[in-house]
Amino acid sequence: MKTPTLRAGAHIEGIHWIAEYAQDEHQIRVFREGFEVDAHKAPASLFGDEAESGSKSLADHRAAEAAVLAYLRRFVAEHEAEE
Repeated sequence: MKTPTLRAGAHIEGIHWIAEYAQDEHQIRVFREGFEVDAHKAPASLFGDEAESGSKSLADHRAAEAAVLAYLRRFVAEHEAEE
């Protein structure tokens, strides 16, 4: 059974960004205005030990979504600094 993808998005300086976390592959794909701009392995520490603790509650899901959103914001800050 395939695990659902976790998505988090934000408007940052007028641009719509989305991060998708695929748990099966432990990969994050980043989209800018609907176009994929990066895909790579998620950091091992993204969710900590919580990922192995069993079924997720609503609070666990929100914490995971917040972690993906924080990752996205950091990615955008670093990506924009390079340009």
